[in-house]
Amino acid sequence: MNKAKDGELYKTVTLHGVSFELRYGYYEEFERETGEPIPIYPDFKSAPVYTPDGRPFVTQMQEICENGESHFEDGYCADCRHYRDGEELIGICDCPENRRA
Repeated sequence: MNKAKDGELYKTVTLHGVSFELRYGYYEEFERETGEPIPIYPDFKSAPVYTPDGRPFVTQMQEICENGESHFEDGYCADCRHYRDGEELIGICDCPENRRA
């Protein structure tokens, strides 16, 4: 089995006409010393991306926003009633308050 290399393409995901390249890497510098690279997902909180009709992309593991509705106090987007599943842990937020005009 071949080991993934830092920066190597893991997968290209296309949702609602927008493509995202997922590459192998590390979220934290200390991870370089303790393990192999993993697929790195976009940080939609610091760099938002929207569908053509203005709905924000989110990852399942993203912390729920102030408009989110979950049964868990410290939930994630995957737990939110506004989350719409997409592909490879990336989906969209259907919350009207988060939609871009």
